[in-house]
Amino acid sequence: MLIMKKFRVAVLSDNPSTKDPRIWRITKTLAELGYEVTLFCQKEKGDREYDYIENVHIRRVLDYKLGTSVLIDKYLIAHFQLREALLKEERFDIFHCHDPETWPMGYLMAREQKAKWIADSHEYFPDYIEKRYYGNDINKYKTAVQLTKNRGNYIRYADGIITVSEQTLNVLSEEYCLTCPKTVIYNTRHSDDVISDCKQKIRQELGLNEQLKYLVFAGNIMPDRGIDTIIEMVKLMPSHYKLVIIGDGLSVDCVERESKISDKIIYLGRLDYKDLIKYVYACDGYLYFPHHYGENMLGNYKYTIPNKLFDAIFSDIPFFTYDGFAFSECVKKFGVGIVYPVELDLISIANDIVDKLENHTFAKESFSKAKSYYSWENQKYKLDNLYKQILLDKFEKEEHNEEFASTK
Repeated sequence: MLIMKKFRVAVLSDNPSTKDPRIWRITKTLAELGYEVTLFCQKEKGDREYDYIENVHIRRVLDYKLGTSVLIDKYLIAHFQLREALLKEERFDIFHCHDPETWPMGYLMAREQKAKWIADSHEYFPDYIEKRYYGNDINKYKTAVQLTKNRGNYIRYADGIITVSEQTLNVLSEEYCLTCPKTVIYNTRHSDDVISDCKQKIRQELGLNEQLKYLVFAGNIMPDRGIDTIIEMVKLMPSHYKLVIIGDGLSVDCVERESKISDKIIYLGRLDYKDLIKYVYACDGYLYFPHHYGENMLGNYKYTIPNKLFDAIFSDIPFFTYDGFAFSECVKKFGVGIVYPVELDLISIANDIVDKLENHTFAKESFSKAKSYYSWENQKYKLDNLYKQILLDKFEKEEHNEEFASTK
């Protein structure tokens, strides 16, 4: 029987504390489940080194990201800073390590402290690095890929595995012969972030015209995310259709330019998460037409599920996208949008989206079923079960070792 005590969890992230909503959702959920939780993360300019928020200790200890290689001095410094901060604390029972950058440290600290560690993979890390971002420096690209795989190999020694989709978990389990406890925690909405106000009220609050149709894209504004595609698509729609773009990234200049010359494009920049989900909730549909498809598609785009889908589902708005991805299978499974063949021309897609929205094609029941399946309550239940499995194993081994020692 597992003796109840206040187990201590160290959550490791090389992002700032407010950068990744998924990390914060999991962290505060662990506190809700009764664990004593400390989040170790990156420190941004103006941040306090220590905070205590929603029963979570936050220690901002990294001046830099942990990076790909400790051969670069600032990345090595960040590793020293993280280790020093961890050693100042009492021993932890579990190290919850987000993404491969934190896995080596989690593995080492768990071995030293006779603790357990969880490899939480937000991406399909064996194949997620974009070659084109390295230009003509093919050696640098190959080095980055190899170093990422080297860190990823630590997943073989984890005591628990978390991924963001069933497809990612299945592929990693097969590739790395994973036998430890594992689960999928979808990058969905925490119950605190589910909006229940009527859409008309939110639209009025945000100053959106009731007579117009608003489509939305929110996230990293990168060339591969299909920003140019959805801009052209909306331009092909009737004049009362507008596109709201939220976020920042490499293609921001293009978006800003389009917003100045076309009244169909509304660019809001990067917003706080609470404001972002209000705008998504107030819109009529979500557009996501990434450029990654076909034989050369990165495994990461194929297997992972972006939070964009869940933002649409929990806003009761249809999700329009291409076929051939893990997330497009979710759309088809629950009927919460439309997936299109990648070879279909933009005018046909644009006309179909308009037709579907004008004729109110999507049933509320479809969104209700999807929201129930992807609810944070379900994710909390799976997280709770995973931790119980891992801690039960830890406790039983410690009990066995004590019994063995007493017989000597």
